[in-house]
Amino acid sequence: MKCLIIDDDQSCIDRLESKLKDQYGNVELDIFQKPPHIDELQTDYDLFFIDVLLGKESGIEYANSIKDYYPRMTLVFLSHQDNLIFETQKVSPICFIRKSNFDEDFQMFCAVYENKQRENIKITFQLHSSENKTNETSITLHANDIIYVECYSHELIIHTHKNEYIVKMTLKEFLEQVKTLNSFIQVHRAYVINMKYIYLKGKTMVQMFNDDSKNAVPISRRYKRNLDKAYGEYLLS
Repeated sequence: MKCLIIDDDQSCIDRLESKLKDQYGNVELDIFQKPPHIDELQTDYDLFFIDVLLGKESGIEYANSIKDYYPRMTLVFLSHQDNLIFETQKVSPICFIRKSNFDEDFQMFCAVYENKQRENIKITFQLHSSENKTNETSITLHANDIIYVECYSHELIIHTHKNEYIVKMTLKEFLEQVKTLNSFIQVHRAYVINMKYIYLKGKTMVQMFNDDSKNAVPISRRYKRNLDKAYGEYLLS
């Protein structure tokens, strides 16, 4: 396991390091007491632990600034100020560890993280012939890496952070594959989104992942009520 810790409280760093190693054994840590430049970071981490307040700087804004570099970011915030928990939700952490309640909240984090790992199922897709550039006929993706799915004729376009794949599968078959997860929902007869990556939700469009217009997905009236309900439940969960 590889973890990034950014916290200006050395006692909290020491405590977190001890807990992580006790819980997960072989843990590799990158530790900073102030927000590092992106060039100082490694290419990937399993977990990001970031203090909400880093002196005069905001851990929330820092996490938001690096999310494009780490699209699979699994983020945990820490803070002495419990009232900041709701402000952190705009960057979708999996957990908030209150330093005043560290032991109990760390155990809660462990339960949430292990459940997240179980839910990160893999799906194998048969590639369309136009995608067959390396003589591969299929591709396996983690469900959590899929931002949204678009139905195109009798095939799907799978949108991930870095690529788009044209695959042989119906929207109904895809929904069956992800039915055990609580993050995927149909918003239009031709679109299924991963609510984990909702950037902004409007009345007729949902913006996925960032403000790039290419990631705007239409919401039809038929599915709007279900989306509103499901997204509210997803945020609470």
